[in-house]
Amino acid sequence: MDEKSIIKLSESIVSAIVDFSMGKGKMLSLVPGSAAKKLASDTELFNKLKECYIKYLSSVDNKIDESAEVKRLIDFRYELVEIFNQTVPEGEVTGNENEN
Repeated sequence: MDEKSIIKLSESIVSAIVDFSMGKGKMLSLVPGSAAKKLASDTELFNKLKECYIKYLSSVDNKIDESAEVKRLIDFRYELVEIFNQTVPEGEVTGNENEN
């Protein structure tokens, strides 16, 4: 995956985690090829990704303006995608489901 694909997929995963946490996941789980669809059917994957997100959130403050913080964000994105792709074949979910 290239950097742009990793960014899109990681953002899609985070969005799905937040949406499910706020009770909005049921409708999103119907979108074909979406991260939300995969998370709706795989509780173990959802929990792994949620823990990764919590770990990242606990390590950041309200700004990303130093190189160490940017690296932490990049590493977080890669870790999310790596966890996600352990159970989802690459290319099956692209993170493009929010594009029109």
